[in-house]
Amino acid sequence: MVDDGAGQQAAPEVLKLLSGIILPREVSGVVVSRYVRKAVRVGVWRKLRDECRALLIAAKSWGVIKSPTLRSILHKIFLEIELHTLKGKALFYGVIIFMRDHAQELKEALRNVQKLLVVGISYLNNPPIYRVYG
Repeated sequence: MVDDGAGQQAAPEVLKLLSGIILPREVSGVVVSRYVRKAVRVGVWRKLRDECRALLIAAKSWGVIKSPTLRSILHKIFLEIELHTLKGKALFYGVIIFMRDHAQELKEALRNVQKLLVVGISYLNNPPIYRVYG
């Protein structure tokens, strides 16, 4: 998912924060079909495990999913799909950079997603040699 050393250390906390920001509150068949289209469009569909693809195809035809276990499994799959998009990567790196540099301002930044996007996109636009965590 993340190939940087610092990203691996901070990944569980960052993923927990990102799931609150990116993922939808209610999971239904419409939401699942939207994520299936996004996965195909981004190219993640073929990288997903067979079980995940089968679950997404089956969940497309359901109504609102009320099972907490199934919702948590689908949220993990949705997060994996989101982390392959530009917005997902930018938010991921934005949260990591805010955790490193501005830990006291992190709660405020989590409410202002645009700030995290700006920081993450500016990080992703840097050449790889300048992407140093410090």
